[in-house]
Amino acid sequence: MTLEFGKTIDEDVVEQILSILPPKSLKRFQCVSKRWYALITSPRFVAKHLSNSTHNNLSTSVLMKREVRKDTNPDETEELFSFLHFRNDEDNDVDSVHDEHSFLSSIQEFHIPFPTGVKTPHESLIIIGHCNGIICLAQAVSGEVILCNPAIHEYKLLPPSPYLPDSDWPFLTTFQFRDGLGFGYDPNFNEYKIVNIGFSAPELSTPDGFNIYNPPKAAVYTLGTDTWREIKTDSLETETTILWPEQFQMHFKDMCFWQGHEQHKELDVLDEDEEQFIREVIIMFDTGDELFHNIMLPDEFDYPSKNYFVENLLGWKDSVALLGRQICQISSFGIWVIEEFGGPNGGAWTKHITFDLPVEPLIFWKSDRVLLNGPNDTDYRGLIFSYNLGTKKLKNLPIRSERTDSTAIVYVSSIVSVLGGSKPESKDNSTPNAEFSVFEYPSPPVSHYMVDKKTYSYSVWAIPSDDVSLRIKKVMEGLRTEFGGPEIDPHIAVVGSIRMKHEDMLNKFISLQSDVISSYKAKVNQVVTRSSYFQCISLLIHSSFKVSPELSFTTGVCGGQFRFWNKVRPHLSLLYGYLTEEERKKAQEKVSYLDEGLSSLSFFITRLALYKIDYKDRSLKSWEKIADYPLQFE
Repeated sequence: MTLEFGKTIDEDVVEQILSILPPKSLKRFQCVSKRWYALITSPRFVAKHLSNSTHNNLSTSVLMKREVRKDTNPDETEELFSFLHFRNDEDNDVDSVHDEHSFLSSIQEFHIPFPTGVKTPHESLIIIGHCNGIICLAQAVSGEVILCNPAIHEYKLLPPSPYLPDSDWPFLTTFQFRDGLGFGYDPNFNEYKIVNIGFSAPELSTPDGFNIYNPPKAAVYTLGTDTWREIKTDSLETETTILWPEQFQMHFKDMCFWQGHEQHKELDVLDEDEEQFIREVIIMFDTGDELFHNIMLPDEFDYPSKNYFVENLLGWKDSVALLGRQICQISSFGIWVIEEFGGPNGGAWTKHITFDLPVEPLIFWKSDRVLLNGPNDTDYRGLIFSYNLGTKKLKNLPIRSERTDSTAIVYVSSIVSVLGGSKPESKDNSTPNAEFSVFEYPSPPVSHYMVDKKTYSYSVWAIPSDDVSLRIKKVMEGLRTEFGGPEIDPHIAVVGSIRMKHEDMLNKFISLQSDVISSYKAKVNQVVTRSSYFQCISLLIHSSFKVSPELSFTTGVCGGQFRFWNKVRPHLSLLYGYLTEEERKKAQEKVSYLDEGLSSLSFFITRLALYKIDYKDRSLKSWEKIADYPLQFE
């Protein structure tokens, strides 16, 4: 570049200076010349600018959704999105002795050019997540999804997904998208993705009064193509359970994270004491290979040692962390960090810190800073504070929020476009400009751990007598010949999806031998078909105490041993697979053709077996029998 005085500035120096400027300035400088426009909009420069913003240690920006009373009418409220810009040199600020707001450098309102005239919580915009300067928002009634980059004033309304079931639940329509939406970045293909997980309403099975819950469906939106496509949800299902997302938490190191639950596929609607959920879990989605994973919570969050409940997930010192609140002392909190993935629980947690907070936490940043929101039923109502865990300094900020469901995210400004172009380069190290990638982590991405580590669970199977097993295998073989699927050992899953340490699981199974001693009879009720993989075609077994008292006893004893208290209707699966409705009906009819008496068969259960199962392995080749024992004939 040539100056008036005849001196030149190296182009690399110009680029370095530009790469640390705010997006607002860069948008103006695009008009300086064609060369500057080409530079500023190039993927390499976008990645370099994003890297500088991400590693900026001088300041932190927080985007907060809050509700305030209107100046024109104090009885009405309006929703505001506010940027809070903090200086990170708070502890070195001598002026803070005189001005408690001094480290909050500015507050900036962020206006969204879409109708947001909110009067109730269900009409508001919900912050789904943030990634590389792009914010994902959803409208709480219509389910419309918006991507925006407020730093460069770009907004995009996404097309609706055609693949998910309509929301026909008998309660709030917010369930369909609010629980299932997640937002993240795929660095391998340099794409921003939104994943939406949807559940259809349960089917009522009459006359026995069981709700049947079908596995979820999922679709992924890719910003680069502006299209949705359906993806598989295989790993959100086990033989007896499904995984259920509740609230999206964050995108962290190539993974999307939800709080979620695991529940049985069938629930007795007439049993008021029946628990809908088995356990809380964390559900993850790898944005690269588009596979789902799950991990259990620390022991302190599950019975019988439950002492905490989950507040939220967060990134903590370059690791996935869990913020928990004590049940008996609600001002006391703890943070657990996951050390490694794999095993029966999906990962190993370590408790790192405990602390007390005076009011509700909104968000953490720099590991020791917390934004707090005063609850409505206290003297702190509507007040917003910052709190330093190290110095224990509490600072009242000059903003308010009238609702305690305010949300906040740490925001990194960027010039990444949501309208096409100006995307950062992939982190693929084969590219010549990979040194500018912001996606190089001090530790491997979470997804690398998930690829290397297997997550498994255990199941107790009831095994039919040898002659009956041989008869059932012939039917299975006939179904596989026409419809495909893996080879299955005939069994009834008495208790499935047990998550324990191997030695604890084995000891509990061994102790069953003194409680479940005798063989017992099982009677087929009917041949049924389901949309779930593991119950595609199966024999539904009579489970009432009147028809099968020994079976009911065994199920109850096994369930109590492994803390599964719900009544579960037993199934003996004949075919695993995903078939169309027409194919399932055809397969169901073929069972009668292959063995007409199978639909009313009575047979003895002669063994109980313990299996170690990786449900992601649909070939079943890694499924391993750990132990078994024979049942005695009386």
